[in-house]
Formats: sequence, structure tokens, C-alpha cells
Amino acid sequence: MAYPKPNSQPLQIRFIYRQQLHSSLVLSAVFASLLAGCGGPSTQPNSGGGTVTDQNADEAVPAVFYETTEQCEADITKQQQEYQVLLEAHQQNQLAQPPTPPVMQVEDCAPQMQAALQEHDRTAPVYASLADCQAEGVQCEATPAGAETSGYRPAYGGTYLYPYGSPSFVYLNFGGSNRSVYQPHTVFRSRQPGQVVTPFGRTVPTTSPGPVSVPRHTSVAAPQRPPGTAARGTITGRSSQGFGSTFKSTGRGGK
Repeated sequence: MAYPKPNSQPLQIRFIYRQQLHSSLVLSAVFASLLAGCGGPSTQPNSGGGTVTDQNADEAVPAVFYETTEQCEADITKQQQEYQVLLEAHQQNQLAQPPTPPVMQVEDCAPQMQAALQEHDRTAPVYASLADCQAEGVQCEATPAGAETSGYRPAYGGTYLYPYGSPSFVYLNFGGSNRSVYQPHTVFRSRQPGQVVTPFGRTVPTTSPGPVSVPRHTSVAAPQRPPGTAARGTITGRSSQGFGSTFKSTGRGGK
């Protein structure tokens, strides 16, 4: 289905929390293994949110990664096809438990990725020179026409989503109506192959689109973009600050 290209509008963030979420992309793979004859217990993945500290920042948590709408649509389509196969197997008593449907629909991908691009616009630092930007260890691009501050900024490298447990959501205007999507946690393209860089200057290996396991610190919300042009070392300087003892994944924590 083709989506209309909406006018770019500011991303209005509002955090919402669900007590229960029964959908899981990761479990599709688990049920596929069951269907192939590989039995065994499965567990519900924990949320990527919560408190991030220096002690648990590198713990692996489940997430989803996409860079483009096309990647999202292809992965969700695959997830839905797998779900239908498993559902039919359950209906034929070949699986004891019903499969869990995907956490997203294909039509969610376009607004979800628009939210990610708006988050990048909102938080990516802008540097006066290309050299200052590249000194952060990221690939850089000129700011788009009409940007509040002209210069160079890190290139968008994709977004992590955390749809498990008690996820947080944001609202945005898409096609003339408000849509609720998962809060995006964007990353920058690294100058080193096979890596992305978080807004806190930490590198993470690149992954294939879809369900992934990533360090907990990737769930920390990016700081606001500094006003005007940023000083060289803005991003790399954050990597040496640590997360303290009570830094929340919403980015609103502190000591």
C-alpha cells in the first residue's frame, strides 16, 4: 500500500506505558524452531527500558533495528507470514500454544520511520565545519535546507525500538492524523565499517534489520541538540561521562 508523503512537522513526545504487551517479534523465531521440530522452553524478553547504570549499561537487551521504511516493511511482512504458518499449525494441533503475533503491522512502518528521522533532526548536533563533525568518529552530512542552524551533522544510521515489556511511545502527525509509535532511539553512521555510534559516543556493531540483542545503554534517550553549533568533542565527550547510578532510559535521570 502506498503511503502519502506527509509534511514534516515537529515530533511531539508524550510517554505512555502499558502494563501488558503480548506481542513479540522474537517469539516468531522461537515458534518457527518449534515447528521445525526443535522443542524447548521459551521466555518472554525483558524490556529494554528501566534504569541504566555504569554497571548494567553493557547488558544485552532485546530490541528491533531498522534504518529505512523498506527494511521495516520487509521484516514485518516476513514476521506476519511466519505467524500465519504457526497459527495454522496450532489450529491443526501441531503446536500446543498459540503463536504470538508481531508487535507491528506493515502500515506502522512509515510513521515509525518518520518519527525516527524527526528524532534525528531534533537531537543530532550541528558543527560549524566538516572536520569538527568527523572528529566525532561519525559520517557527516550537510544540514538540510531550512535547518535552524546551518553546518554539518552526523548522518542518520537507523533506530532501535524497544517494543517489549512496558515500552514508551510518542505521538506524531502523519498524513493529517495523530499516530502513536514506539519511541525511536536513533544512532549515527560510524566512520568505521560495521559500526554505528550512539548519541552518547558509544559504538555498537551493525546488525541486520529486525529483532536484535543490543547493549542496554542504547535505550537511553538522546540529549537535546545543543543550540547553535556544537563544540568539537560534544559526542565523544559524552562517552566519558558515564551513566551514573540512576540514569533513566528516558534520558531524564540524574544523580
